[in-house]
Amino acid sequence: MPLRGKQLRVRFACHSASLTVRNLPQYVSNELLEEAFSVFGQVERAVVIVDDRGRPSGKGIVEFSGKPAARKALDRCSEGSFLLTTFPRPVTVEPMDQLDDEEGLPEKLVIKNQQFHKEREQPPRFAQPGSFEYEYAMRWKALIEMEKQQQDQVDLLKHQGKLFTYLDSAPSRRILSLILISLSILGLYYGTTLC
Repeated sequence: MPLRGKQLRVRFACHSASLTVRNLPQYVSNELLEEAFSVFGQVERAVVIVDDRGRPSGKGIVEFSGKPAARKALDRCSEGSFLLTTFPRPVTVEPMDQLDDEEGLPEKLVIKNQQFHKEREQPPRFAQPGSFEYEYAMRWKALIEMEKQQQDQVDLLKHQGKLFTYLDSAPSRRILSLILISLSILGLYYGTTLC
């Protein structure tokens, strides 16, 4: 909507029934994403996030009409292996922090080559426990979880390094020594010692 020559975009606030879907196969469109997640409840909007060239990023957004459907999708996808195409790579689902203003990847823009048709032979489904798909998908999930743990560890080490750098600086050493002196004075006042 133009306003004084500038484009005005209206964005809706994130509601609690929105989920972020990751690990999406290349040939998933907005329509397939909506169809797949409609098994959990009424989907208001489903968007495959694309880069500036229109290529899918492997992430998507699903907005349900209510919290129960979103909770059901979150629980079922966390417990099982939800597959959207023939390739046994499960999607991961998490609550969404903020709403993107993405237009997504409509079905009409997906390149319908031979690989597309092969990937779309099977509809979205949960992998059956004990099947090859299930075992393969569970390995994918374990790999994703391991990557997340390693990233958390890297973030923790980065924060520890910043803390040690700060504590090693001259102003913080002076503050620390003042705190220790104050504590020792309080200890003498109350008749206790620090060490």
